[in-house]
Amino acid sequence: MYVCVCNVVSDKAIKQAVQQGHESFEAIQRELAVGTCCGRCKPFAQEVIRQCVDQQQERLPAFFTPAFA
Repeated sequence: MYVCVCNVVSDKAIKQAVQQGHESFEAIQRELAVGTCCGRCKPFAQEVIRQCVDQQQERLPAFFTPAFA
């Protein structure tokens, strides 16, 4: 689905950019130009970014779990 109609940016493109390491709205904005025209998409783009970052953090292994519980 398109998040930014002005610059033809989809949620899929935003998710790919997050996976490539662009984890803030500003970084995604520089990479994809999302939200640089009318700005109406900014809240939705930020929500997509937040969800993607949260999903990535959930997938991280728990390195600091106690060995003996």
